[in-house]
Amino acid sequence: MAAAESAEGRWGLSLPWWSLAIGVLTTAFLVGLALALLVKHALTFGFTSVAGLGSVDGPDVDRYELALAVGIGTNVFGALGLSRLARRTRAAAWPRVLTALLIAVVTGALATAGMLAVLGIDPLLLVDGL
Repeated sequence: MAAAESAEGRWGLSLPWWSLAIGVLTTAFLVGLALALLVKHALTFGFTSVAGLGSVDGPDVDRYELALAVGIGTNVFGALGLSRLARRTRAAAWPRVLTALLIAVVTGALATAGMLAVLGIDPLLLVDGL
């Protein structure tokens, strides 16, 4: 029992703090994904424009900003909400880091799906071939 208490004292962050700390990594992933999609859209627009192969609308930066805001909001508030909910379930007996990782996976997937939906990309098409 003393070993568990010393380990808990060493890593004494509560579950919402662990969720937010791990959520920073998920947020960095969302920013990278939004930037990569914007660059891909800009390159596609430029290539089709120069080559005259078809018509692709130019990238709307405001839409990408809205998608990123939806993704980050879903990620942060979802992590806080799920961590508060997890404290009232059997997950409260789990190690806090493990619970926070599970919460980060769930909120990261929801935030990515929300961000892609705002951009007009169907998130189910990404897993359709699996």
